[in-house]
Amino acid sequence: MDSEFSSNRHASPLTAFQVPIRHPELCFEDGNLAVVTGPEYFVVHRGLLSRHSELLRKRLVNIKEDTRLLEGHPVLTVDDDAQDFAHFLRALYGRLTYDDSLGSFPIVSAILRLATKYEVSGLRANTIRTLSLSWPTTLAMWEVREKAATNSEGMYAPRPNLAHPLLIIKLAREVGAHQLLPSAFYDLSRYLPSQLMEGYIGPDGVRYYLPDDELCRVLRGKEHGARFFSTFIVTELEGRGPSVHCLHRNEVQPALKRACQMAFEAVTFELIRDVNGMVCNRNSDPLFTIADSVLMQTRDDQPGVENKAAYRACEACRMDYAAVVQAAREEFWRHLPAWFELTEVKNWV
Repeated sequence: MDSEFSSNRHASPLTAFQVPIRHPELCFEDGNLAVVTGPEYFVVHRGLLSRHSELLRKRLVNIKEDTRLLEGHPVLTVDDDAQDFAHFLRALYGRLTYDDSLGSFPIVSAILRLATKYEVSGLRANTIRTLSLSWPTTLAMWEVREKAATNSEGMYAPRPNLAHPLLIIKLAREVGAHQLLPSAFYDLSRYLPSQLMEGYIGPDGVRYYLPDDELCRVLRGKEHGARFFSTFIVTELEGRGPSVHCLHRNEVQPALKRACQMAFEAVTFELIRDVNGMVCNRNSDPLFTIADSVLMQTRDDQPGVENKAAYRACEACRMDYAAVVQAAREEFWRHLPAWFELTEVKNWV
């Protein structure tokens, strides 16, 4: 070290007698800037930081070359967590790969926080795009996410593969990534009220809770979704008549003529019982249950054979009903920001 080093008001806790430790990876031989954060320092390229962040460029302009040298380089002191800043540097240097899984969440959240803080717009956008794979703005992407979280036995098991929605809501609020909020709130609304009150213990061992106002938003949104689902059953399933193209419309026997109506009555009964929701670990999930009302009549079909079910609507009636279901689910998705009172969410699909 070329001169005595001491902390200033920007530094994380370093005592007057503590010397920062050289980071074992992010110290480049041709680097021309020492960045100190907490107990560690990095030797990086001044030009790279300036190119990505106007905020850092302005700070670097004010550094005088002849004061406070570390390994012969001028020193920039930041008040970020050392590990978080290392993730941030790796992302800037293109030396880091990450995804939207729970295991990568500490890395993704650190990068997003610092990309937001230092106004690195490209990195921020890429990180939000990665998170949006699991916390999407479109129903189509939500379907991809839900399918990926369902195991080979048909059980819904998002944890530990996906970050808990509590963590997503906290991060989205902190960095202003409001587009992540509706899907996170909906995911959280599928939990039982007792689970919401218990909170969640994160990978860092900290138990996270929703603030009271956020908890009330979740419960009110949950009630809106339940009311939508009840209305759907009443208006689209109870007493549903056959399609104008029903294959049984010319049957003489009353039982055969009413076959499709009886099939939809059976679907109504199953939805009210919520059997499939409990079996598949998907109770309190209106989006899934509405879609499942189409699939439950053909789920056990085998290819290459004539499939017969006790109550099964004809193909024409099922096709008509499937169109109704798709329209209802798209409407449900559009309502999420309003139901959860997320007025900050703009241009929701």
